[in-house]
Amino acid sequence: MEKETLIITFPRWGNYTIAFKTLFTQLGLKVIPPEKTNSETIAQGAKLAPEMYCFPLKVNIGNYLETIKKGANTIFMVTSLGGSCRLRYYGVVQDKVLKEAGYDVNFIIFDQNLKDIYLKVKEISRASFLQIFKAVRFFFKKLNFIEAIERKAQYFRPREKNKGETDSLLIEAFVGADKIEKEKEFSRFKKEIFKKFSNIEIKKDRDIPKVGLVGEIYTLCDPIINFEVERKLGQEGIEVHREMDLTYHLKKRIFPWKDWLIQRKIRPYLKSTVGGHGRDAIYEMLGYVKKDFDGILHLLPAFCMPEITVRPILEKIHQESKIPFLSLSLDEQVAEAGINTRLEAFVDVVKNYYKNKRNQRI
Repeated sequence: MEKETLIITFPRWGNYTIAFKTLFTQLGLKVIPPEKTNSETIAQGAKLAPEMYCFPLKVNIGNYLETIKKGANTIFMVTSLGGSCRLRYYGVVQDKVLKEAGYDVNFIIFDQNLKDIYLKVKEISRASFLQIFKAVRFFFKKLNFIEAIERKAQYFRPREKNKGETDSLLIEAFVGADKIEKEKEFSRFKKEIFKKFSNIEIKKDRDIPKVGLVGEIYTLCDPIINFEVERKLGQEGIEVHREMDLTYHLKKRIFPWKDWLIQRKIRPYLKSTVGGHGRDAIYEMLGYVKKDFDGILHLLPAFCMPEITVRPILEKIHQESKIPFLSLSLDEQVAEAGINTRLEAFVDVVKNYYKNKRNQRI
């Protein structure tokens, strides 16, 4: 009997989906990338998922259902075997609920260490070391590009003279990056995009409030999941900063001393680990307070125990520093209208805080 051809899919994760699609296609695998997440995606995933489980798991299942209907039969799922985050159960739970619902798919589950990833990729793709190296290199080029233009958008949005120009260019960049399959073409495309960003007309003398984003990495980095809070704050004239991204996370995995430094910095507030990115949220908030930011926005999935555990600590830092603080818990029950109302109130508080701070310095 002929062995079934692997048709790969994977969890959607905001703009990073572009880079992961490139990785698998460059390895010569047949890929059906997840479609853009929408309300129906989330609703379908929530129907199958355990009710009290993390929001990202529910969204992942919804993403899988759409690709399975198109022919995907194998799901790549990165997990985390250590620590106290429920991500380490994601692959097993998702496999179970999909099979119980009648979907016959294979899961390729692996830990977040380079050796495990390399061995699993080599096993299913049968690619040479050189091919894997080139695919990984291209993946990182797109990953770095995605993060770089997201940071540029954070800077240009509140300063642009022509409203909407930054977001139009951002869409052009992501669409183009997704289509390009050759490194040389991508290098030229990247230069063109960066040049277009440099041509955006801005109000150079504009001094604006700054808000730092902290919290769980999935909800922070996927604009659909967080209702595009970065764009909305930028359009309100606020510059957003987000230290937590995939590169930040990978550096922590590769360089363990980074974790030691974080624990040392937050020791007055927390003396133990809490899993996930809970400690990072404290560390980043303390950094934003030190840099004299004008507000902190905390994003977390509902039922995320690490973030729920550290939220009282973030509240304490808020009370000590008087810096405006808003924590938004996201799940399938949350409506965009409610998020917008809370964001509008937060923006008013941030701008008043910033105005009063400036007046005190005059």
